[in-house]
Order: sequence, then structure tokens, then C-alpha cells
Amino acid sequence: MSDKQRALVALKFAEQTCIAALASFSESTPKSDLAASNQAVLRNDLMSLLSLLHASTTKLSLALKPSSPTYSASLTPLKDVSDHVSAISHCVLLFESTHGATFIEELYSVAKNIVESVLSLVQTFLNIEATGSRTSTGQAGDEYMVRIGAVHEIIKKAQSTSGLSRDNIVAVQKKLSQDHESLDDGLKEVGEMIDEQASTDEVMKDDWDDGGWGELGLDSAQRMDVHELERAKKIHAILRLSTLLHKRILKDILSPQRNSPLNLPTHIIQHLDTLPPESSALLVASDDLASTLYTPQDPSDISTELASFLKVIQRLQSTLTPFFKESALVEQMEALSLQGSIVSRNNPEKWFEICFDQIRKAAQSLESTMNRNLENN
Repeated sequence: MSDKQRALVALKFAEQTCIAALASFSESTPKSDLAASNQAVLRNDLMSLLSLLHASTTKLSLALKPSSPTYSASLTPLKDVSDHVSAISHCVLLFESTHGATFIEELYSVAKNIVESVLSLVQTFLNIEATGSRTSTGQAGDEYMVRIGAVHEIIKKAQSTSGLSRDNIVAVQKKLSQDHESLDDGLKEVGEMIDEQASTDEVMKDDWDDGGWGELGLDSAQRMDVHELERAKKIHAILRLSTLLHKRILKDILSPQRNSPLNLPTHIIQHLDTLPPESSALLVASDDLASTLYTPQDPSDISTELASFLKVIQRLQSTLTPFFKESALVEQMEALSLQGSIVSRNNPEKWFEICFDQIRKAAQSLESTMNRNLENN
């Protein structure tokens, strides 16, 4: 068998290894072992395997450069690629459900992206051999260069400080950080809506030219009436409090110390997984509540969305309760308060209780305002 034939066999074997690894990620369920393996050790092993895969794919791309392939030089890196992909698959499957569902989901996503990029690289070389298309400039635009670049980029991203999470608390923090950006944007939009209304009112005090729309019985800018503006301001106050609450969950409960990760019990690690869905629910409820502010407003729609919003707030409060019973987290929150956090130094739970109460009081104020407006009408 010639070196070229052996290289083709090795390429096909590497392709099948990648396909098998991807199948294992889809079909396997993380184990639940009372004697859980060390997550930090497994993660370090995985990072080392990624470095090895980075090196072997680099050697492979050099050996199988389309314009001048050296088949004999490709045999060792091809074997290494297959071995490393298989080892990565095995390592990933050693992580257990006790490490947290959010972390496991992220882990599988990262591993899948890496193996898929390697599979694309291998299949590119197989396609080159099958078609005999060896036109290559050696520049970044060549397909095989694009494929190897993708492998390197995905591996480097996984190994970076913002890459694969260290543990479940960091994985959950990432999820909530994404939601918080959207919550913040929504709050700003409501604030801008109110500010824009105020500026429009100032313009209306002068001789404002409406472009002739008023003569036709139409208004070129649907302005809020006094009651609508009052409701908008109260909803803005509610969203400001809930967004602040969400921020404090991120900063105080989900703020692990980088150099000294918390040693949390398994039930708390797994309870962290309840936060992302509640965070997403808060985002949806906030958007739905804000959407009721567009004129003409319907008070019944506001009442409906406010009730849904308060149900989410209640669930979120219940979800947070177990965290305040865990001494390691409470100590962390108390330590953060010494560094300038809003959380009460002596009773971190108290701040959250007050914030939840303030949200409900703000909601009651909105309901009272709507009832009063209804009575006056």
C-alpha cells in the first residue's frame, strides 16, 4: 500500500472517529455518581487535549497542503487527530450530572463545535483527493486554510478566560449575563420613550408644524395622554427595580472568586440550574409589560401583563431562597459587601427581601393609579 493510499485510509478513519464522537455527544446522558469525579481535573485534562489537537491539526494541514501534499508526513498527525478526538469524546463523557446541567450543556456544545470543525477539515482533504482539485494559493482564502483556521479559532476560544466555564456557577452566570444585557436595553428603551414624550410636549408648547396631518384629523406623532405617561413612569420604576434585582443576583450570588472557587454541595450546584429559565422568564415578562406602553394604551392589557410579571417575580424569589441557606454563598456575599456591594453586610438575604417588596409596592401603585383613572372616567 502506497503512502497516499495509507493517508486516504487514515483520513477516512479520522472522519469516522469524528462522526462517532458527535454521536456520543447526542446519545449519551451524563452519569450521576455519588463519588463524583474531580471536575477541575477533568477540565484541565480536556484543555490539554485541545492543545494537542491544535498541534496535530496544524501538522496535518502542512503535510496535506493541496499544492504539494507529503502523504508520508501526514500519517502520524492523522493518527494523532483520531486519537485526540477519541480522547476528547471520552473525557467529555466522564463529566457527570452532579457537575450541573448548565455546565454540561455548555461543555457538550463546545465539544461538538470543536469536533465538527475537525470533521469539516478532514472532509475537505478527502474531497480534494477525490476530485483531484489541487489549485492552491497557500493564502487564507483557500478552503483548507479556512477549515484549519476555524479549528484553531474554536479551540482558542474554548481555552480562553471567557471560554469553557470553570464550573456550573460560572456557566449559569454567563446565561444570566446575556439576559441582563437585554433587560438593560429594555429599561433604557422605556426611559427613552418617557424622555421623548417629555421633549415632544415641550415642542407642542410652541407653534409646532405637524405637517398638515392635524387638518386631516390625523396625528403624525401619537403622544401619550397624562394618564398614559403616568402609567409609563410607574412601569419604568418597576422595571428599574427588577433589573437592579437581576444585576445583584449576578454580582452577589453568582460572583465566584477566580482564585478560590466555592466548594458548594451538590444540591446547590444543581439548584443553580433553576436560575437560567427564571431569568429568561423575567426577560420575557419585562418585554411583554413594556410592550403595553405603546399608544393607545389598554389598561386591561397592562393589568394582564403585570399579573404575569408578578408571578415570575414570585417564582424567582422562591428560587433564590435555598441560596441564602448555604453558608459558603452567604459568606461570599458578606465578603462582597466589604468591597462596596449594595448587599447588607450582616444579612445579605434582607436586601433581596426589601427589593422584592419594593417591586410589589411599585406594582400596587400602578394598579391603584389605573383603578383611580378608571373611576374618574
